[in-house]
Amino acid sequence: MSGVYPEDKWVSVNGLSLHYLDWGGDRTKKPLILMHGIGGHAHQFDDLAPRMTDKWHVVALDARGCGDSDWSTEGYSAQSFASDVGQFALATGLYPFDYYGHSQGSRIGMPLGAYFGHLVSNLTLGDYGPMPDPSPSGRQTAASRMQSGNRERPRGFFSDRMAFDWHREDDPEAGDDEIWATVRHTYRTNWDGILVPKTDPEIRWLLGRTALKEGPFLWDCVRKISCRTLVLRGEISSVLDEPQARKMVATIPNCNGSFAEVPGVGHGLHNEDMDATVGIIREFFDR
Repeated sequence: MSGVYPEDKWVSVNGLSLHYLDWGGDRTKKPLILMHGIGGHAHQFDDLAPRMTDKWHVVALDARGCGDSDWSTEGYSAQSFASDVGQFALATGLYPFDYYGHSQGSRIGMPLGAYFGHLVSNLTLGDYGPMPDPSPSGRQTAASRMQSGNRERPRGFFSDRMAFDWHREDDPEAGDDEIWATVRHTYRTNWDGILVPKTDPEIRWLLGRTALKEGPFLWDCVRKISCRTLVLRGEISSVLDEPQARKMVATIPNCNGSFAEVPGVGHGLHNEDMDATVGIIREFFDR
């Protein structure tokens, strides 16, 4: 991080208490809403957000069921996630806003642009489409995501150190600071003093049949997007295939869709090449 730190805030939206990080209080700047991927949290933008505060009032949300936001008894449809973002903007007055959603944040962005497009100036859909990549590598990636990777995560850890050691073994290339940040923001202490994931386990269904069922609805949303939209994929992504990305652009009405790729990266986008990804997003927002 660059020495710029966010303020933790909460707002009541759709009957839920949603947590968000406010990276800048200057209301003269256009709001920028950042939305993380499935089961993630707002702190996953801790390195990206400070790169945008020069021109935007940046906020990063914990989606319902994730991070420090409430779990929902009514479910986790893309439509409900999008409603949370739209109602969040109305409740805080942070609109019209620019939006960057990565992975599941891109799925949320499709109904957001369809039903709350009047609140959005520029919408960036980061490497996730209405349907999975149909290629062999795409099917393999989807199967791996459904299995939560090849290594089963324990239901909980008895100490921070145990959690750190598990994540170190799972990702040997990650830095110590990165792993400690993952432990700090991904887990909470339960009633028995055990570290357990903050994410509602019901969200796991979005990795499989639930997401597939939403495909036709999301294509209908793409046809209704009413704001300028960038469909952004990683050049070697096995999550959003190029033909589907270009079809999304062609489907967005009134020539409001555009297409870009981050060279040499996969699904991770800013996690794999921060400078290139931020450069593309800023150029799109500034046009």
